[in-house]
Amino acid sequence: MRRLMIAFLLAATAATPGLAKAPAQPAAMVPPLPDRFDDFGPAVQALTMPGGRVVHFTDSGDLGGRSVVFIGGTGTSARASGMTDFLKSLRVALKLRFITVERNGFGDTAYQPGWTYADYASEVRAVLDHLAVQRFAGVAISGGGPYMAAVAGAMPDRVISLHMLATAATNPQGRQCGVPLATLAQSLAGQVQNPQSWWAFPATSPTRRIPGFADRAFEEGARTFFIRGQMGDPLPEAAEMQRYCGAAPDVSKVTAPVHIYQGGADPLVTLDQAEYWHHHFPNVVAFRVYPGEAHDVQYRHWDQVLIELAGITGQTVVCQGGHSAALADAKVPAALAKGASLGLCAWQAKN
Repeated sequence: MRRLMIAFLLAATAATPGLAKAPAQPAAMVPPLPDRFDDFGPAVQALTMPGGRVVHFTDSGDLGGRSVVFIGGTGTSARASGMTDFLKSLRVALKLRFITVERNGFGDTAYQPGWTYADYASEVRAVLDHLAVQRFAGVAISGGGPYMAAVAGAMPDRVISLHMLATAATNPQGRQCGVPLATLAQSLAGQVQNPQSWWAFPATSPTRRIPGFADRAFEEGARTFFIRGQMGDPLPEAAEMQRYCGAAPDVSKVTAPVHIYQGGADPLVTLDQAEYWHHHFPNVVAFRVYPGEAHDVQYRHWDQVLIELAGITGQTVVCQGGHSAALADAKVPAALAKGASLGLCAWQAKN
């Protein structure tokens, strides 16, 4: 009976048109195979200072290109520069090397009470020396402003240029000033412990046009406040907020060219903060105020920042006739009057 059943199945298979032998197909072409792995973004490295403190940093980009010290906004980790990777191809083309040194209590870096702007400048210096980087450009976002001022003020002879993006200066009248540190920390706990709240941009934000930006921002918040198992400890953030209550670092000896970018309608870092830097840096060569724009100018105009970080000045990135271009600054008003817009055409694309 078993032999009969097998013979029947074989006969049925042979007689079924759908199971007939498929016609020969051309052999699939194997694409060129890589010789190295793709990266997941820069690895967080560790450097032990002479006193035993462990500093964490990232280093990514063209090692033969221009070195850039990147300082993210308040509540960011050593991998914060990855939030600008929506224009990574342009950064690579410009041969920019980004170095980010993590701040006190964020990400992988332990919290140390009493830590100061000067301590951060010393840690950045140690990382740069460790990497054999002599000169660098600097770019700071939002709450990273005073830290960049401290770094530049401590090493003015090593600075190529500075780029201050909606950067806070100092606010001794702020609501966080004079409040007990523990009380301030408690008031920040709800935001710190919810990265989606910490990194929430309004529905009108141009960052909504960047595929995956919000998710990358939420992951940055999770790394900053949870990666060591600190479970959303708000104390480092409270300490940073109170650090802004003191005097901003002295930048009077920084003679390198400074570029300032500011949203005219920024409710978080207001125009007077940009004016502060404008008046205190000796050599401000560009003061770009974008009317009607808010606190996301650092992302919306990252294309402009990148070309200026690379040393390309006197040109503005625009979208004109459906194509992205860099125009001489003198030609920009006429182009805008004819329908061009600031930034790459990607900002105008409909997702």
